[in-house]
Amino acid sequence: MLRRATLLALLLIAVGGGVRALRAQASAAVRFAELGPGTGPAILGRAVLAPHYAIPPGAQPATLRRDTTYSTTVIVLGRDVVVEASVHGDVIVVGGDLYMHPGGRIAGRAVSIGGGVYQSALARVDAGILSYRDFTYDIARNNGIYILTYREIVARETSPVSWPGIYGFSIPTYDRSNGLSLGIGPRFALSGTRVTLEPRLIYRSQLGAIDAGALLTDSLSRRTAITLNAKHSTYSNDTWIWSDLLNSAEFLLLGHDSRNYFRGGRVDLSLGHRVENAAWTLTPSITGRYEDTHSVRPDSLPTGGPFTFFGRHGEDDRLRSNPRVLEGNLASIIGSTRFDWDDQGIIAGLRVDVEAAGFRPDGGGFVPAVPIDGSPGVIPAFEREDNFVQGTIDGSISFQTFGTQSLEVSGHAVLTTRGPTPRQRYAYLGGPGTIPTLDMLQLGGDQLLYLDAAYSIPIDRLKLPLVGPPTVMLRHAMGSAGIGRLPELEQATGIRLIVSILYGEFLVDPVTGKKHGTVGLSFAR
Repeated sequence: MLRRATLLALLLIAVGGGVRALRAQASAAVRFAELGPGTGPAILGRAVLAPHYAIPPGAQPATLRRDTTYSTTVIVLGRDVVVEASVHGDVIVVGGDLYMHPGGRIAGRAVSIGGGVYQSALARVDAGILSYRDFTYDIARNNGIYILTYREIVARETSPVSWPGIYGFSIPTYDRSNGLSLGIGPRFALSGTRVTLEPRLIYRSQLGAIDAGALLTDSLSRRTAITLNAKHSTYSNDTWIWSDLLNSAEFLLLGHDSRNYFRGGRVDLSLGHRVENAAWTLTPSITGRYEDTHSVRPDSLPTGGPFTFFGRHGEDDRLRSNPRVLEGNLASIIGSTRFDWDDQGIIAGLRVDVEAAGFRPDGGGFVPAVPIDGSPGVIPAFEREDNFVQGTIDGSISFQTFGTQSLEVSGHAVLTTRGPTPRQRYAYLGGPGTIPTLDMLQLGGDQLLYLDAAYSIPIDRLKLPLVGPPTVMLRHAMGSAGIGRLPELEQATGIRLIVSILYGEFLVDPVTGKKHGTVGLSFAR
């Protein structure tokens, strides 16, 4: 524990920088010739009407330096922006990319219009990342005022061959099953159409494997697209707990991996459409899926794995086994709907997926295994093709209460019809990402319910040297998961102190009295 605290202290010092109030500078005046439809323009329009600081276009990227604190939303026009500072609001870049650098913190959202947002493992974005690549604004100057005109971006590539990401490389990930996953591939565009093809190869260092895949997209319009995605890969149903970035950082530093994994081939054919207005966006889609999957390392009694600074020998960390799945193929139809709301300071999101599937095992009988609760026994397998329907619900809502204080409530649920369900569709919870008083992914099955409420209180008057103001968070988490039914709900309540990208947390189970204290990395999910 002492070694871990020492390393985290050194990391905290490394990302620091002095905090200095923003010098009085004139903000660029912004007006709209045409705002445009949808939530993206609505976010920008509300930001311009509210107190903000606008940076005019320029040939070089704008840098929000680490020794500066911005007390309002920052709008950057016609250039890239590098965020090293502390921003008590959103950062919105129009016609450029947004790059988070170590030590940077955005208390609101990181928003790019006509570009992308590129996160750093040592930076924080509290309210999420939004990237709008299907529209932008033409920027003109008239009598010292910058006039913005909405313009849709036609989804046609200007070059027949391009290299997305960083020279074709995708952002790497790191976990206990794959080790380092690093992908590369070009994008091909069919001349005169909106059709693109993206073949990709991904190297998995721990498996010694190279996975191949291809994504074919036809943008029928700005709001409608059809995609065909075929790949061999590693999958998880637990990506809702932590983002790829946070899961990779937690595993490398502390040995915490909040996901269980399985592998195989998967083909998806999807059709999606987006409906939007000034306050909300609704995105329904339908997908036909076929997959043939199997178990992946680490299996029972692993003795090693990818490098981590801590948790190398912990059975709950690097040496935790993946639950064994029954080999076989799944054919399914998935109907999905995503609803996003952003208006009057309330940010909410809801996603519902309903999958109707049939599973055919490669063999019948029973699969020797250890059930979720750890007791000895076997898991009954499918002896023939069986059908099931599973619904997955993700939701969150956040809003400011008093001053800079805010409340966020999020939840995740998995509901499955009675009867056998393949483990490829099990979901899990427990550990630092959900209920810390439980072991990592201690509970799991085809039924799951999880709710998390967090009340954040920034201590704005306490500006610590190097890292800026800390945040106190009051947190209550509750949930359960099981096979065929939901066991009694587990709970944890307590307090979290966030300083820069690090946090310390103390939680207690109000029923059993079990206590849990931990330190970790604090990023947006």
